[in-house]
Amino acid sequence: MNFKEIQDRVIYTLGMQEIVSVNERTLVKAFINDGVLDVVTRCRPYTRVIDLNLSGNTPIHDMSNTIIGLLDVEWPNLYGFLGRMSREDITSAQSQSVPGFAYEEPLLWISPVPSVATTIRAYGVFRPDPLIADADDPAVMRYGGIAPEFHQAIVNYTLWKGGEYTHHDLSGMGERWRLTYEGKDGTEGDLARIKRTLAKRVTPAMARKRDLSHNLGSMSLSGDYIGG
Repeated sequence: MNFKEIQDRVIYTLGMQEIVSVNERTLVKAFINDGVLDVVTRCRPYTRVIDLNLSGNTPIHDMSNTIIGLLDVEWPNLYGFLGRMSREDITSAQSQSVPGFAYEEPLLWISPVPSVATTIRAYGVFRPDPLIADADDPAVMRYGGIAPEFHQAIVNYTLWKGGEYTHHDLSGMGERWRLTYEGKDGTEGDLARIKRTLAKRVTPAMARKRDLSHNLGSMSLSGDYIGG
């Protein structure tokens, strides 16, 4: 659905007004953009590769607020993918030059701290541009990259907020659509369905086997020990 189609569906369902003195379409447009941002922030349906330019001898980098979430950080040809750490652990890691990173929006810590300007690679989620024109589509990358099969979630979010605004009796002031969107306990609703669908689309990998040799030691080969 494009921007206009979502607006029309919500306005028709709630019976909102479009007269000159009270044009509620403007409010619906704001709710739709809020819904797109909420889906992108909570479900991260579209991950992009980002080149991060780090200043030399800088332990903490102030990132742009256009980055909503930073999922992985890679230091190509040197350390590979860096392990995620807490703010406290990364400070200690930097003092010992142990590879890793920490991210607390909008601050980024990278270890080891590069002595010169360095470019590394990151995988994250960007803040979408607001939908403005009628034909703008949330499926387009710049508007969130939300696949068409997930657009109903945007509709339900907007109906929830619109229902609260209009005091919509039949939906319990929008509560019915809130439950459809968020679910009761996080295991149902649009958000949970989107997360499950996205998880299934990830390339499957074999489960890692636990390496007990660090704790128990490696078993000796047959014949290495003969009891007396």
